[in-house]
Amino acid sequence: MNANTSECRNERSKWVKVATGAAVCVASLLCLVKIGGWFITGSAAILGSLADSGIDLLVSVAAAGVASYAALQPDTNHKFGHHKAEALFALGQVALISASASLVLWESVHHLVEPEPVTRPDIAVGVLLFSLIATILLVSFQTLALKRTRSLIIQSDRAHYIGDIFAITGALLAVFTGSYYGIPRLDAVAGLTMGLFLTHSAWQVTKIAIPQLMDEELPEEDKETIKQILEANPNVLSYHALRTRRAGDKSFIQLDIQLDAGLSFREAHDITDEVELQIEGAFTDADVIIHADPEGEARLERRVIEDVEDYPASGSQ
Repeated sequence: MNANTSECRNERSKWVKVATGAAVCVASLLCLVKIGGWFITGSAAILGSLADSGIDLLVSVAAAGVASYAALQPDTNHKFGHHKAEALFALGQVALISASASLVLWESVHHLVEPEPVTRPDIAVGVLLFSLIATILLVSFQTLALKRTRSLIIQSDRAHYIGDIFAITGALLAVFTGSYYGIPRLDAVAGLTMGLFLTHSAWQVTKIAIPQLMDEELPEEDKETIKQILEANPNVLSYHALRTRRAGDKSFIQLDIQLDAGLSFREAHDITDEVELQIEGAFTDADVIIHADPEGEARLERRVIEDVEDYPASGSQ
């Protein structure tokens, strides 16, 4: 690992800690405000928003610990590092969100069947308006932190909070219109919308976590960048067996390159190091492993693979 890579990872760790700390503070404040607002008003919209903030608080507290664990250096039992902890944590977040969504949907259906007017609508509107402003400020900071870290933890939280902005806006309009224009069922509709939004958030987080746990390949544009680096190096005659994946904030890139068979071991080693540094320069969070083959060996390897594939399966005639 070069000095620049180490510095980048230290900076990333600081940004992740600050971002998760900010989320804990905002979620704690919103929970307190919404608990008071719900007791006073009985609003289903505020209850839905409270459930969402409660999940945010639990997740943010856990995220701080997971971020520290994921940043640990590789050890004897985790030689590839601890980065997949972020994806496992994200799936835990899905379970909490799903449970909360079920609670909010149940309560909102009850309010829809037996509508009750919101008491103190001015407080309900004030609570939701305060929540909206606080959430917008948090998302703005998370956007900055995400640009500097590419953290899955921040990414999943930010996706959730962005949805919160739209959900809170809808709840605010519903409570205001329903209370001041005599349509109490709009509050229940807002609660149902929040429950559906929570369900959607769970699905979005799932789509982020599963590819990492399944070692899905990096995006095509990233793989194209790797290929351009390889093809621009005159010492690399060809390459094959390119394999990529991502875990948390870290990318893993492995491949074989063909070099001139007449090179000395030292020369081949230096060229391999040079290519690794070039790829690490394009992906500062990458772990790059390159195996060098003498020219002609890869073709022999492919011929052996083809012969094995053509050989009849055991027991066939």
